[in-house]
This record gives sequence, C-alpha cells and structure tokens, in this order.
Amino acid sequence: MLTMDQIPGLGPPLQDQDFNSEQHSEELDAVSHETLDFVNSVVDKTKDVGQQLVNKEDEITESAILGEELGSVAGRLPADVLFEIFNYYLIDSDHLSRRSDPSPILLASVCRRWRDAAFDMAKLWCKLSFYVDHSSRKWKRSALYYDAWLQRSRDCPLSLQLRPGYAKGGTAKLQRLIRPYMSRVSSLDIIFWNDVEPKYLLSDLPEALQELTVNFADCFDAPNTARSLSELPSTVRSLKIRDRIFSSDCLYSLHPVWAHLTHVEIAIRPRIVLHFLYLCPKLSSCELTLDQPASMKFQVHCVRFPHANLQSLCIICPEHFNFDPLPALFNALTLPKLRTLEIRYAFLSSPHQELLGFLKRSKCPLEILIFDAVATPPLEQQGDLIAIIPSLKLECRLHTEV
Repeated sequence: MLTMDQIPGLGPPLQDQDFNSEQHSEELDAVSHETLDFVNSVVDKTKDVGQQLVNKEDEITESAILGEELGSVAGRLPADVLFEIFNYYLIDSDHLSRRSDPSPILLASVCRRWRDAAFDMAKLWCKLSFYVDHSSRKWKRSALYYDAWLQRSRDCPLSLQLRPGYAKGGTAKLQRLIRPYMSRVSSLDIIFWNDVEPKYLLSDLPEALQELTVNFADCFDAPNTARSLSELPSTVRSLKIRDRIFSSDCLYSLHPVWAHLTHVEIAIRPRIVLHFLYLCPKLSSCELTLDQPASMKFQVHCVRFPHANLQSLCIICPEHFNFDPLPALFNALTLPKLRTLEIRYAFLSSPHQELLGFLKRSKCPLEILIFDAVATPPLEQQGDLIAIIPSLKLECRLHTEV
C-alpha cells in the first residue's frame, strides 16, 4: 500500500505549496494594510476639503450679508455724500477713459443706486481722453461712447486730452466730435504725432480755456507752433510745452501770451532764461528745463534780474551739459517771493556759494528746498542753508538719472 509520501506530487511538493500559501497570505495582508492606510488618508483629506468648503461657505455667507449691509448703507447715503465719495475716488485722475481705473464707469457698475447716482452727477464726466483708432469700425463705436460721456457732463467745464494718433484723418474726426463741446473746454492736453500739424488743433480755441498742454512726438515745427500759440485766448493761465526746446525767436513770437500766464513748463536755452522771466511778469510757478548744444558757450550778463511774483521754481538741468549753468543763473536771479525751489541736476556738486548768495539777496520766505540729483549737498552745506533760513525744510533725493 502506498503512503502519501510515495504518491507522486503529494509529498514534499505539498509542503512547498503550503509554504507558498502562507507567504502569499502575508503579502495580501501587507497589501491590505497599505490599501487601508491609503483609503484612510483619502478619507482624512476629504474631511479636510469638506471642512474647508464649509468654512468657505461661511465666509461667502458673511460676505454676502456684509455686502447686503453695505449696499443698504450705500443706498441710504444722500446724493451729496455719494458725490464726495465718488469725487475722492477720481480726484487723482487727470484724464479718464473707458479703460482707465479709476473711472466713473466702474462706479456705475457697482449697483443700480450707484449707477443712477453716477449718471446724474455731471461733474464726474468732465475729464476725458480721446484716441482715434486706425479701424473705422472701432472709431465709430468709440465716437458714440465719447459723445455719450460728454453729454452726461451737461454744462460743466471740460478737461480733455486729444490724441489723434496715426489714423488717416484723425485730426478731422476729433474736430467734428468735440466741436459741439469746445465752448466748455477749460483744460486741453494735445499729443501731436508726426503727421499732425499743430495749427489744426490749436486754432479757434475756446475763450473759456485756462490750461493748455502740448506734447510733441517725432516731428516739431517750432515756427508754426509758435504762431499758433501766439493766438491763444487771454483767459489761458497755464501753458506746458513738453518734449521740445523753444528758441529765442519762438519765445518772442509769443510775447502777447506770456504777459497773462501764471504757470509755465518749458524747455529753453539757459542764456534766455532771464528774458523769458521778463516776458512773464505775472508768473507765480514755473518749471524750466535747460537745454542747449554742447558746443554752445553759456554767458549771462552781470545785470541782476528780480521777479516780483514767482513763488515756485523748478530748474531741471539734464546730464548732457559739458558745464554747469546753475551758478550763473543763481548769481543773476533775485526772487523775493519764492517759497518752493527744486533743483534737478546731473553734476557732482551743487552751486553752493551762488545759492547762498541768491538766498541772502532775495530775502525770500523759502519754505522748501529740494535737491534731486546724483550727488546732493553734504551736511555741512545743508547747515549753511538752514543758517540763512532756520525754518527751511530740506529734501535730498538721490537719482542716477536726471
């Protein structure tokens, strides 16, 4: 009789199968533990996400309640209080557009109450920047938008910025659009491109105009510009001519205009600064950018010139000068009413002795003196300035570019 061990395939092989079965069971147990750990971690993370969602829901609910409360409060504010809020929001914006931030359009999009209030406040719609698109289709949409904006301003004075761009006929399009509103324009900022002659936008300016800024891009016809500017209405008090230099001929051609200006920003040669100030007897604030070819030698006559009304003066002396024109200027000037003086220069030293002499001679009530330069006066020189005017506030700003 055969025993179990003698039957082929039932002896030792059976022991090997038992061993493999036990090993397989251990492997299954290990895999089960890993799977269980993974499932537990997923459950924990799901709980965390669920709690986050609950917290987020609470925050959204609180925000909604707060929004309703704020909307309710805003809805109860009187119109004059809303106007002060809106005006404060827009106060630092010179010119607005549909893409600008801040904008009255954004205010009008908050809620119906604010929309009705914003559309009813004409003074919110008095500043606008125009740009002529290349595409005729885009310009038609823009023109409708601009016109609707200006209609909301009703009878309020307007502050406009005109940018004809490079579009064909851009100047004519702007003229047609703004013609019905020009009588109300008190401030005008024009950016000229190289294909736009100044006379087309500087002619027939409104009698209500008080401020004019002209910016030049690639092309600048100084004589034609000067002739156009010479016909400015006598109501203009502020004139800013940016990015181009005015020669002495152009300066004198504006003689009727200079007489009634109180604020000017202009780039001129150092040798005609005194003549310029002489032509502007009512000037109270001024920004002068000094410019000239490097080969031109600067000379100022010894005659000292007093200006009786100038209270704020900013002198900008760029880095391309091969000499310092500031000492000669401060030796020549006397400004008895000066309260604010800012000097921007690219030289390694300030005109210290000349500045001391200027302050002693002027006996002005100077309150603020600003040095904006690559090298500001040392503490000892600052002390000399304060010794003359003990209440003087000094500001020193270090710049690598002037």
